[in-house]
Amino acid sequence: MKKFLLPGALVLAGLLFIGMSFFNFGKDALTVKISNASYVMPSVYKVYANPEALNGEYYFFKMLMTNNGNASMQDVKVSYDIPGYIDWTELQTIPVIYPGQHVVIRCYPHFKDDVVKKMTQSQETGEIKIEYNGGKTKKESFTFNMMGRNQFVYTDIPADEVTSYPDMMHNTQLLPCLVTPEDPIVKYYTSQVQDKFMQGEAASVENDPQKAMQGAKDFLVKLYAATVASRMVYSGTEGIPQKMGDISSTVQSARLPREVVTGNTGLCIELSLLYASVLKAAGLHPVIFLIPGHAFPGVLVNNYYFAIEATGVGGQGLGGTMTPEQAFEKGSQELATFIDGYQKGDTRNIVIDINDLEAKGVIPMELSDDEFLRKKVDDIAATFGGGGTAHTTVVVNNEHREGNSGHKTNNSGSGMRSYSGQISFSYPAGWQRSGNYPVPQVNTLVTRIVTPDQTAGISVWDIPASSPDQALYMLKNQLAALGQYITYQKVNQANGYSMYQGSTSYNGGTFRWEGVFRSGGDGVVGLTMGGVNFAGYQGVFNSIITTIR
Repeated sequence: MKKFLLPGALVLAGLLFIGMSFFNFGKDALTVKISNASYVMPSVYKVYANPEALNGEYYFFKMLMTNNGNASMQDVKVSYDIPGYIDWTELQTIPVIYPGQHVVIRCYPHFKDDVVKKMTQSQETGEIKIEYNGGKTKKESFTFNMMGRNQFVYTDIPADEVTSYPDMMHNTQLLPCLVTPEDPIVKYYTSQVQDKFMQGEAASVENDPQKAMQGAKDFLVKLYAATVASRMVYSGTEGIPQKMGDISSTVQSARLPREVVTGNTGLCIELSLLYASVLKAAGLHPVIFLIPGHAFPGVLVNNYYFAIEATGVGGQGLGGTMTPEQAFEKGSQELATFIDGYQKGDTRNIVIDINDLEAKGVIPMELSDDEFLRKKVDDIAATFGGGGTAHTTVVVNNEHREGNSGHKTNNSGSGMRSYSGQISFSYPAGWQRSGNYPVPQVNTLVTRIVTPDQTAGISVWDIPASSPDQALYMLKNQLAALGQYITYQKVNQANGYSMYQGSTSYNGGTFRWEGVFRSGGDGVVGLTMGGVNFAGYQGVFNSIITTIR
């Protein structure tokens, strides 16, 4: 009989323990560990609300709850509030947390749109309430910095975890929150620029890739011309180092695009945000290029980047103002340097692709209309005159157009000259053909056209190959026999054309080039453009590409 007593007692004890646990007769011991944001930027409020944005890394707080007792916790409800901003809001209810179990909860707060009206920095409190077992309550709180609308903090990585330049600039992926194409003031300004400088012409992407690229470049140049006509000046403020909790970062007060327009002034990053906003409002694909100490705007079309130096507007005491052509040329040179560094792995070169980041949930703030600001845009548009005063020169297919007069002249004049053959294009009239080609050593080279300073040029090719890729392979082997070694990569393929970028090394050094090839005639035809002064001529090369037919 006794042999049944011990097992029976153990079973009874087990049942009693389970029953006590179920009815909470045991002891619970809830511990909480909170990891909260050191600051909140009002301009980023839509990212904070979206757990899918940038893989959910921008949460307001993360809380680890652990039941260290010997009894289950039932119906655990977690709520939070931010006094003055968000009322008590339920985050989650967990049916049961067993002894020893851990639960992690992340908070993605839904601020109201009017949070962007906050203009100054302040210290605020976040409050958390945990209710469980039909009446028990545990409360926690923490402090954080609520920034002003215009304040941008460049990193959210704790100081002791920052190991690289990208870590210091981690929040630059949030810059599209300051790009505001749907702002009524920006849209109104965009319409004024299009009306006065483009005669209402839209800048939407064309089906014809050459026209699309030319349209995008033209829009950049004319937008710059508008800022010059309004006498916009380059100015700004430096970022200020600031410590907030375990975060040490540069904090910059950045004017919004509407404020750059109506104030008629901006720092490089502010001008870049304005350009990106207007380009986006016009239906184009804006990008911002960041290098240490500087930012400049650009546009992406058909996998080609174009850029302009927006700070060329200068101002009194800043060395004068660049013409639209000079600003575009300067932007092209900066872009070439940027791409060269980027391809070599310089992590300080950062490209902010507005459309790409928007697709990842980086959504701009919403701003309300403002009649006073609209009136200021009207005053600025009045300075544009009858279509703008800035002189611009653009090349479209076989025409040379003077920006203000609308006069068309044949390329055979002083502006552009035409090359016709299996592949045809236009090039600057001052450039000259060099030598007699083909030659026995390079029988695929049809002709060369060189710049007056002999530092860059165009090579036209006719290669007996079945595809552009095979043609480049044959060309590589042919040049290697002459002591010239090329490396290259395909960067785009559209409408029968394959586009490549590469470099050529030889005994005297190295030069960069880009090429466009297509099947034609009995093989593959194309041209390469490059030289030791590639950066100085990249803007011209890009223009030549738009004329290929």
